[in-house]
Amino acid sequence: MKMKMFILRVSGDCIREMQEDNNKRKLEYQAYLVRPAIGSVEEREKTINMKKLKKINYAACWPYLAVVLFAAYLAYRQMRTGNIIIGSDTIFHFNRFYETEEQIRNGNLSWFMTLYGFNQSGRVINALYGPAFAYLNGLLLLAVGTWYRYQIITSFLVFAVGGVGMYRAVHRFKVRGSIAVLVTIIYMTIGWLPRWQSGSNFTGIGAALMPYGILVAYDMFYDKEKPIHWIKLTILMTVALEVHLLTALMYMAFLVPAWLYAIIKRKDKQGILLNTLKAVLLTIFLTINTLLPLYWMSKTNNLAPTATMRMLENAVHLKHTTVAFHPFRIMTHNLRASLTYWLAYAFIAQVIYAIWTRKENKANVVVSLYGGFWLFLASRLVEWDRITNHLPALARFIQFPSRFVCIAYPLLIVGLGLSFEHILHHKQKWVQVAAYASLGLLTFAAADCLVITLTSNAWAGYQNNVGRSRNTKFGKETQKTSSRKKKGKKKKKAMEDYGVYHPVKLDDRRKQALVDTNAATHAHDLQAFLDMTKKAIPDYLPVYKWDPEPDVPSHLYTYKWKQYYTMENSKITAAYHKSILNHNQTVKVKAVKHGLKLTWNAKKGKHKQQLPVITYKQSKLTVNGRVLTKYKRNRVGAPTVPEKTKGTNTAYLEFQTPFWIKLAIAVSLLGQFAAVVWGLLWRGGFFKKREEKKA
Repeated sequence: MKMKMFILRVSGDCIREMQEDNNKRKLEYQAYLVRPAIGSVEEREKTINMKKLKKINYAACWPYLAVVLFAAYLAYRQMRTGNIIIGSDTIFHFNRFYETEEQIRNGNLSWFMTLYGFNQSGRVINALYGPAFAYLNGLLLLAVGTWYRYQIITSFLVFAVGGVGMYRAVHRFKVRGSIAVLVTIIYMTIGWLPRWQSGSNFTGIGAALMPYGILVAYDMFYDKEKPIHWIKLTILMTVALEVHLLTALMYMAFLVPAWLYAIIKRKDKQGILLNTLKAVLLTIFLTINTLLPLYWMSKTNNLAPTATMRMLENAVHLKHTTVAFHPFRIMTHNLRASLTYWLAYAFIAQVIYAIWTRKENKANVVVSLYGGFWLFLASRLVEWDRITNHLPALARFIQFPSRFVCIAYPLLIVGLGLSFEHILHHKQKWVQVAAYASLGLLTFAAADCLVITLTSNAWAGYQNNVGRSRNTKFGKETQKTSSRKKKGKKKKKAMEDYGVYHPVKLDDRRKQALVDTNAATHAHDLQAFLDMTKKAIPDYLPVYKWDPEPDVPSHLYTYKWKQYYTMENSKITAAYHKSILNHNQTVKVKAVKHGLKLTWNAKKGKHKQQLPVITYKQSKLTVNGRVLTKYKRNRVGAPTVPEKTKGTNTAYLEFQTPFWIKLAIAVSLLGQFAAVVWGLLWRGGFFKKREEKKA
């Protein structure tokens, strides 16, 4: 009994001491919160919210993790096949990145002239098409070592960047995480975004960047104090211009209405104009390395126009939905220019629901109608062929009306998220369950459509249109050389020889060539794959000969003009194919410091030789120690030069760049580097810590 009383007494004393300690700590903590010291407010807020912030951060991680895991899953499905997917633009961009990778590897930098890629032809490509981004891809290619690894990693990165951007855009409109993740997965499976993995189309990267434009537009609409965040706008436009020029133009078309809304509705019009001017000037400064070479080369050379496309054939059309009840297929795909009935009906229903609930959610009706407008422009409901007969430049500049879905789909996906968020506010539980079930089914169907399509292309190792393309050669087909024309032999039309209008037969021999070509993508010899592929790509070639324009009545002029440029582009392609891709292999080309060295042996009685390189107005050609100022060039600038009567001949090709061009490019690149460093320091809180120390 005494022992029991003793224990109780001791316990009571301990409890009283603990209570006193707790009360003392509470008083100290309250005194700490109200103490009049410098920086006490910030410290107090940090102390109060520390635990809450940790919980919020952990809770906010799972949506991003879900998006990244889905991106990894799409890359994994291709990894199971062990193949890359040879798409419509794969050979073109692989040559671009091989060029920058070899320049970095050999320390032989050449901003303008191609030294290693594109059959060592000396073409100017990267300087006019996202040069800084091309060098980043070259660094990545150098690090991973093979084309197969490069495509897997970049496919994952494009899906992840596009998915994270789409989730952030949807979540910015106060849509809960679960709904935002589901609609984000839908976006990752439709339109152009998956086309980077399946076709190496740069518009796919543009689609991955487009959701970030919604974040900037959101501020223009809803940020009353500072609608124009000029730093964000600068980053957005700089990245777009450095990656894909057409994406930057779509950004402009997309953001103009939001900017006009801000300038009309907000009082601080001077501040809006000032911040816009800051963004424009800084963007121009940071992208001089791209804009200046493009302007300079266009003014000094007659560059080939981009291919004239039949726009109606490349507009979005509704595709018949097939349902097959087996594990490997549910429905057809929603890529680029095709939209299944079920997804089209979902978007139509979304627009109708947004209009119906317009009083409750104005943001939904705005984004849905605006997205519906761009989807209409991308569709075959617009008479694009009739329009391009009067405005033929559109057929060369836009080429694919389906590109407009890069604007339409992000907006419609945001609207879809807003609609389901509105439905979930319904008090009846069965309505909430039905909403989640329908959205889950929609997401599963979209994901399944993409996975089936990608898996099919990956197992084959190529897109079907690439396998049947007459303009693309594989394997032994690349070893064929052109022979001298016989007198009286009729010249075939370039459209028939090199166009896509007459596809080749995909027989067993060509299929085996494609398999062998794909196997080369696992080799550390990056050139092996490029040696086994051949595709005549006329982009940015200099044109030295144009056929006379047809004399036609004025009311038919624009249509004939479009046809004229279509044929001229085909002739350019044919000339490049003959002089570069199918040239006489006796001329050996080797990369030297900032140029190309060409050697060949002259036979007795031969006095002229066509060289398999492209010359521009800035090219410097030296043959056997003598600088040539006048020489014969073919349609795309391949020179025919005099040679020795017999023996070894040597030629050097260089590209002359003025000092002021080099200086402007260097300053622009240094500005980009400084901007990246400043951004990292700012995100790391370096400047805030310095201010606190000063205070």
